[in-house]
Amino acid sequence: MIVIYNAMMRSESDVRKFILAHIAEQPRGIAKAAVERFSISRQAVNRHLASLVAEGLILAEGQTRSRQYRLAILGALDQTIPITAGLEEDGLWREHVLPLLKSAPANVRDICNYGFTEMVNNAKDHSGSPTVSIRAEVTAASVALGVEDEGVGIFRKIQTALQLEDERHAILELVKGKVTTDPARHTGEGVFFTSRMFDVFRIVSGRLCLGRGRTPDDFLIEATEPVAGTAIEMVIDYGSDQTTTKVFDRYATDQDDYAFQRTHVVVSLSQGQGEKLVSRSQAKRIVARLDRFKEVMLDFKGIDSIGPAFADEIFRVFGSTHPAVHLKVINASDEVQKMIRRAASAAAG
Repeated sequence: MIVIYNAMMRSESDVRKFILAHIAEQPRGIAKAAVERFSISRQAVNRHLASLVAEGLILAEGQTRSRQYRLAILGALDQTIPITAGLEEDGLWREHVLPLLKSAPANVRDICNYGFTEMVNNAKDHSGSPTVSIRAEVTAASVALGVEDEGVGIFRKIQTALQLEDERHAILELVKGKVTTDPARHTGEGVFFTSRMFDVFRIVSGRLCLGRGRTPDDFLIEATEPVAGTAIEMVIDYGSDQTTTKVFDRYATDQDDYAFQRTHVVVSLSQGQGEKLVSRSQAKRIVARLDRFKEVMLDFKGIDSIGPAFADEIFRVFGSTHPAVHLKVINASDEVQKMIRRAASAAAG
């Protein structure tokens, strides 16, 4: 009897978790989805839905077949704060955000703590903005955080500091990691790690948006309406198994004991609309500052082909002049691999 009872309790808990995790994407079809997922009756699912409504975790709208559900907002924050010399990001976290996350799993709280304080610190130290706006929205399934300033804009700031051609090149440097406009006080790790801890991460600045969805390292640059300053959005699900330690470990080489020595370069971020990766100039933008790392994952996802000069600059010229940097190619098409082998054989010869 005890075994059956415990199994039943776990099943009921799983149904509730499933409903909360998927209700946002299936507001009308969540009952059917739960029935199919757990092979239980529609009446049993309806009892779970009614219980969640009674607890205030979800809201129901409409009647019978037209009924749809959505997550209730359990806690929210929207405040604009002057940036002064005495502003402390950890104080903002403890006073304004942490009280909203009492029911969040410990790993989610840790990630929110890291990301929020890092992004507020960036706004305070780099933006030149007179204020910082902090936002939060908490449901029974996820936490969404926002940090926004009215400063110069993160992409433009990096572009100017590194003397780059345009803001897209600044985004590429930002995604590589170890880029900062104030190396005396910052390591340039905050955005790199934060962007990989959350399930969803977006930076909007100027006319560009750098976004990453729920697939790790699947970054995308999109054009957007002009924005003054920088707006950052971070979302993490309560069901996430991500931890700060996992992310730090992923980009550390074993022999360096947690040092940030491994990076992941999304090659497609260097490709403008309609462009092919054929020139040495494009390749030089890819390998710029990579000598700061010991291992570099070059991710060619979405790249059908590359030119011989582009491949030669990376895999022969950079490879031979920086033998201590291990270049690891992933997600390369047959055509891309062919050009890489061609450049590598030239280096060996």
